[in-house]
Order: sequence, then C-alpha cells, then structure tokens
Amino acid sequence: MKQNYFLPVFIVLLVNFFTFSQPPGHISAPIINKGILKIEPSTQVYFGDEYTNEGTHDNEGELYLNHHFINDGTTSIPSSGTTFFSSSLNDSLTISGSAGRINFYNLEIDVNGATKRGVSVADGFDLEVVNKVNLVSGDLRLVGQAQLIQTHTGLNVNTTSGGSLLRDQQGISNTFGYNYWSSPVSNNLNSFSLNGGLFDGTDASLNSFNPQQVNFNYGAPYNGVPATVDGSNNVLTPLYISDRWLYTYSPNTSGYAGWEKINQNTALSPGTGFTMKGTGLASQNYVFKGLPNDGNYSFIIHSGESALLGNPYPSALDSQKFLNDNLSVISEIQIWVDGGSNSHYLSDYLGGYAVYNLTGGALPSIISSIAGVGSSGSTIPKRYMAVGQGFFVQAISNGTINFDNSQRVFQIEDGGDSNFYKVANTKKGNSQTDAADSFIRIGYEDPELFHRQLLLGFLPNSNADINFNMGYDAYMADPREDELFYIIENDLTKKYVIQGVGAFNNMDEFPVGIIITQAGNHTIMLDAVENFTDTVFIKDTFLNTYHNLSETSFTPNLPPGEYLDRFKIVFQDKTLNANEVVINNDIGVYFKNDEIIIKNKQLLEIDHVSIFNGIGQKLKDLSPKSHNDHIMIPFVYQKGIYIVLIESGQYKTISKIIN
Repeated sequence: MKQNYFLPVFIVLLVNFFTFSQPPGHISAPIINKGILKIEPSTQVYFGDEYTNEGTHDNEGELYLNHHFINDGTTSIPSSGTTFFSSSLNDSLTISGSAGRINFYNLEIDVNGATKRGVSVADGFDLEVVNKVNLVSGDLRLVGQAQLIQTHTGLNVNTTSGGSLLRDQQGISNTFGYNYWSSPVSNNLNSFSLNGGLFDGTDASLNSFNPQQVNFNYGAPYNGVPATVDGSNNVLTPLYISDRWLYTYSPNTSGYAGWEKINQNTALSPGTGFTMKGTGLASQNYVFKGLPNDGNYSFIIHSGESALLGNPYPSALDSQKFLNDNLSVISEIQIWVDGGSNSHYLSDYLGGYAVYNLTGGALPSIISSIAGVGSSGSTIPKRYMAVGQGFFVQAISNGTINFDNSQRVFQIEDGGDSNFYKVANTKKGNSQTDAADSFIRIGYEDPELFHRQLLLGFLPNSNADINFNMGYDAYMADPREDELFYIIENDLTKKYVIQGVGAFNNMDEFPVGIIITQAGNHTIMLDAVENFTDTVFIKDTFLNTYHNLSETSFTPNLPPGEYLDRFKIVFQDKTLNANEVVINNDIGVYFKNDEIIIKNKQLLEIDHVSIFNGIGQKLKDLSPKSHNDHIMIPFVYQKGIYIVLIESGQYKTISKIIN
C-alpha cells in the first residue's frame, strides 16, 4: 500500500539524508530542503506550500506540489516516479531557481483553479524529463528561452486531456523576407497546423498563458500586418500572416517545382519545415501551442531529393549528432538567411543558404553591407539548432532521415552557439566544436558586392583528410554566376563552400576556383581566423606569385573566364629562390618568325613549358621532354608581353618575351 503524507508546512532538512517515513509537524511556511531529500518508490508526498531545494532532491516516488518549485540545488536524474503540479487553489505555479535546470522522471500538470493557467518555467531554464509529460489541466509555459528536453528512447509518450505546452520564437520583421520554420508542438492528432497551433506573442510578457490566435489575410499586397495594441501593449487585434507565402517542399520533386502551397489548416507532421513571411514588426514574437513533440520521427528520402525539415522539439537540436546519425543519407544542412529582400518578386529576392556540416558553418552569399560579413554581425550557422528552425537537406543516397531524443540538448540562442535565422545580422558566436580545431574563413566579393565566405577547418581529432570527406566537405547550395569555391580531388564539376581536413600542416595547399562573368573588382580576402596563428597566402600557380591575405586583400586583374587550376590557399611563400632559378643562365628564350624559341645551351631535359599572356591566362601547356639545343614552339598571337615558364627537374625559370 502506498504511504500518503500531506505537508502544507515548513521543513528545513539539515541532515545529510532524509526519507519521508514519518509525517512532519504542521507549520504554515515554505518548505526548504538543505540536505538530501529522497522520496522512495511507491511513496506519495504532498507539499502544500512553496518548495525550495537547496540541497539534493531525488524523487523516485510521487511528489505532489501545490505551489512553486525553486531549485537552487541539485536534482538527481530519477529512474522512476512522477512529479505532479496539482492545485485547485493556485492558478499559476512556477519552476525556477539559480540551478538553471531541474530533472523529473514523469511530469504531470493538473492546475484546475478558476483560470487554470498552469505552470510557468523561467526564462533560460532547462526542464528535463526522462519519460512522459501529461498535461491534464492548465498549460506548461516555457518562458523566453526555457526548453523542455526528454531523454527516453522510442516514440512520443506525451499525453494531454486539457493542457498545452506554449513556447515563444521570434521571426523576421521584413514583410518581404522568409523564415523557414518547424513547429515544436502538435495540435491536431500528432500533426501541426497554423490554425490552432500558432499564436500572437506580441504581448507574451503580459499575457503569457493567453495568447490570441494569429489571423490570416489572402489578397494584395500580400503583406503580413503586426498586431494592434493598447497603451499597455495588450493585443487588441492579433497579427496577420499572409497566406500567400505559406509553403512546404515536396521531396519527390526537384527545383522550384518542389514548393508545395499550404494554408493555415494544412496538417504538417513533426519535423516538417514550412515557410512564412514577417509582419513588419521587429523581432515579431510568435507562440507555438500544443502537445510537446517528443521521441522518434522519420522521413523516407531518395538519392538526389531535397527535403524541407526542421527541429521538431521544444529544445535545441545538436546538428552534429543529427548529421552523424544520418550520415549515410545526408551530409550537410542548408539554412535560408534573408539578405534584406524588398520585393515579393522571386527575381528580386536577396538572401542565400548558409551551410553547416561536421566541420562548421559558412555564410550565404549576401550583399556585404547587409550581411556585415567579416565582423560580429555575421550569420554563421552554429552547432545547436534553435527551437522552430527549418532547414533543407539533400539526400546523397536512398534512406531514412531520423530525429530522436538523443539529438536534443539545452542551448539558449544567446549562448554563443545557437541562432534562429531571421536576418543576416545576429549576435557573434563561437562556431568551434573542439578546442583543438582551428578555422580559416576566406571571403570573396564580386563587383555587385555580394560576399561569399568559404570555411577551411583543421580538425585534428577527426577522420578528415586532404581528400573528399563525407560530412566534412560541403557543396555550395546556391552558387552565383561570379563565384569562388574549393576544388577537391581535382573534380572541376563540383563547387565546395566548406572543406574539412585533419591537423594543420603548413605544407598543404588547397586549390580554389574562381568564375568571373563580369568586369569589375573581384576581391579575395581573409574574413576571419579562429584558433589559428599562421599566415595565409593565395598562390598564383601560373605566375608563381604569392599574396599575403593576412595583411591585405587580393584583387586579381582577370578578364571574364573560368580559372579552375590557377589559385591555391597556402601557408608558405615559396617565391622562386636562387636554387630554383639557377638554370636561367643555361636557357634562353626569344621570339622569331611566329615561334617561341628555347635555346637549351647545356642540353638539359625540358620537362614542361607553360605560356601566359600579360594578365596570367594560360595560352599553351606543353611537355616536350626534350634535350635538344633548340626547341621551337609555334606562337601566332597579337603583339604584347608574354610569360614563359620552363621546368627542368626540380628547377624552374620564368622569362618575359615581346612578340
């Protein structure tokens, strides 16, 4: 038989260990644990007043709370038991405390007073439940950055018969700009719909338990509209969302045709992403309301297909764990970042896809004055994905993409390693994943001032190497006509925005390609380094010149074209030294009768000859393998200055000629 105790009293536990085997006395005051409070299995305990834990709290039985729970100490991770917030007297209970976190096995909310508001979890608080959340009456309100984590395996075990979880998230302010969203709750038979699931959070600080359902409009000018409020900021008329811009993406299609129109009543399964534009109010706050998502969710996908997914949980998602769990199917995450769009026309959209993989995150290509690139304003994807964040993946093989509770983690957005992607300017954060890792961020700016950033990561504790590495090297999601990119394993058909390798070696060289379609300045620069102190150079392999990017930007004087085998990121200046140019006195080069003539005085073996114009374009590439005293190369080009690079064994010589 269960033991039952009612404690509307004050208890100070001064001993090192305490179990409820005797009913305590009755004094009307808060209950404070300063020692070890252990509630054994099959034991019921009732606290009628505010309870503060300043010691160690371990509930393996049934604890009924009629008031606030303040955790200033430690709560053990239980293997059984239920904590009940059960009250008909107090309409609003709270979970808070200086510990910043609390642990339960099962959690039940049953607040059934006149207004039955529920239980409020303090901003920035980590609520961890091993097993089940049961919402009988009243709501569980995650205030601000509070998060709910559940750690059991298997499917969703949460239930409701009259309560909901409420969680805030702020979206883009721009009425022309998109956010990619995913709901942390379900409000309709294990699915989510905006109608009944998304609420106006404009006055959440005043009415945290009673947000109003968002409205929807359907006609021109197709803009969202912020809420109207009274003088105290209470919402009078809830905000409007334009139905025109609600979409998800069908994975069995490709390209623009894959966008699938939805409306406020469309049922979306947990983990499905959707798009929505802003209202015009800065940091517009929304409230998701429903049964908290929990447990396993899966999506079947085929090779080459893309899917719009999202964090399905009311907690942060560890993107590295998610990628590692699904590495046989996907290798990177792509997150849309608006770049200051000022029109609803597709051709006028400004923005791009930031990319994250096991190496780290890279910015999208956005106009530099908007993105704040190379500064603390950059929107670099971080390891921990915020609540409500939607993202794209592309399948590299047939398979199933899986979400589960092991991927959940507590990480607030202003903690430096988690962001919800609203606009191109966000708080500065550290994107490192290991203290031994180091990073180089190479920037490229085209004549229209679109700024691309490439990430090069040195990861000594990983399996990555100089070749292509699944999960560590990321394809460029949305290359522009003018672009800079990594080339890996000399595969000129692919453009990489992230390259991850092992430990740093200053002898390594990393080829980059540049495509130029328009005249003007094309600038390559060093945006930033993280945990890295060596000098970074860009090497022109055709001219055998080096530019120190650690000191100044590099603006090559090149006509439109594709330069796929010319430039490398290197860490040593190997400008020709005296040993390398020793053959200058043994070889002469001159032009005569539409031929370049190489005079080989010492009959050296000439292995390789490359000829460039004055701006470095390669015109001829020959391998004569000859010891002849004269080597003639036909050369019919317009008059000008040309450069001849001759290689013999380990030696090189560069000559200039005028035809």
